[in-house]
Amino acid sequence: MAPALYPPTIVPPARPLPLLSFLRRFIRNPLRAIPQSVYEEPVVTYGKKRPLLAWVTDPALIETILVKNSEQFPKTSLDRRVLTPIVGNGLLTTEGDSWRWQRKLASPPFRHTELLSYVPAMAEAAVERVRQWRDHGRAPFATDIEAAMTDVTFNVVARTILAGVRTAEGDAIKRTSRAYLDPISWEVAASMLRYPETYWHPGKARMRRSATELRSIMRALVAERRRDTSPGNDLIARMLAAKDPETGEPMPEEMIADNLATFLFAGHETTAKALTWTLYILSRAPDWQDRLRSEISSVIGDRPITSDAIGKLPTVSRVLKEAMRLYPPAPVMTRITTGEVSLGGKTLPKSTLIVLPIFIIHRHRALWDDPNRFDPDRFLPEREARYPRTQFMPFGYGQRICIGSSFAMLEATAILATLLQNARFEWDGKHVPEPVSRVTLRPKGGMPLIVRPL
Repeated sequence: MAPALYPPTIVPPARPLPLLSFLRRFIRNPLRAIPQSVYEEPVVTYGKKRPLLAWVTDPALIETILVKNSEQFPKTSLDRRVLTPIVGNGLLTTEGDSWRWQRKLASPPFRHTELLSYVPAMAEAAVERVRQWRDHGRAPFATDIEAAMTDVTFNVVARTILAGVRTAEGDAIKRTSRAYLDPISWEVAASMLRYPETYWHPGKARMRRSATELRSIMRALVAERRRDTSPGNDLIARMLAAKDPETGEPMPEEMIADNLATFLFAGHETTAKALTWTLYILSRAPDWQDRLRSEISSVIGDRPITSDAIGKLPTVSRVLKEAMRLYPPAPVMTRITTGEVSLGGKTLPKSTLIVLPIFIIHRHRALWDDPNRFDPDRFLPEREARYPRTQFMPFGYGQRICIGSSFAMLEATAILATLLQNARFEWDGKHVPEPVSRVTLRPKGGMPLIVRPL
């Protein structure tokens, strides 16, 4: 029997908390502040005199927010306030014509034929990690899987859509990104309360230093590629060659740096978290790990995975999807109302923060049978076809769905298959990681697993 993996360290409050208690929990981990009713009802508001925010979990209402009436629910100033210091005005934060131009420009590297050409690089990045593990010999050993998956997925991005990022730069980018995100709940809380951006909080100075260092690295990378006259076909080369459709002017270097930061940050972080949580689950569900290894062996044997094999691993795909249901890499989306609206029988005034808690939507009692149980067969084709599209959305939904969603699934499949060919992953029997929302879904304390090379 597969384990029920509802994290016991997150016990939802039985009822909405007073503001001070809410904020105290929110800063530690935003998921800890969400009351039990959000797991059971379609819309829950927070705030007595005026809703401070509204959690929306009903798929039909989410469709309205993200697609049908999306103009009434734009992205929030919270998103821009939290993310702009590190990713500037790139795809994650910009709006309107600028967003459409950048999205169109960034699309070619994510076309299906281009993606398939990346599979060898994805597999090789995983093989390199396996070689490092084998340096320990054949005996099992404990390691932090979160750190390992972050390295692997960063290497993939740096070899494919953003070719040429060196190891030292990569290490600095990973370090500064982590340092920026560690205290980010303080900034989110300040934004929710509409405190000015100059509001001081613990970690503010560290966030500023990290953002400054990260932006400096991005600008240096762009300047170096600008000086390089050799042709290239990666995303940086495309941005350097791009012309504004209205003015004919080249893309400003600051905008190129914005998108470089966006793809280096978002392009590896979400996939790393998806793989981290998947390997944790498989360490707790060894029968499923064996099933995956058997499927991989029957399709590719001990050969490197190829683009042709990716589509022949349906059980691997189901396991990845179910892992992302339980532990979505991006656990929350936000929007804001432009005027008074009615949602689920509740009237929300202008400027109400709309929170789409994907972590909870994926575990909602009205949407899923036994929602905290790991069951990859939820994603058998005939069952998956019955779900509303907004019931399962690890990469978002609507016009602003993650441009790299197909890349991420292909990458996760290639890396997971390669790792399972070469190693067994075992739980230490002690560490039960708390999922913590820090833009992505982190395991508190890392993810120590036992690796047994095969």
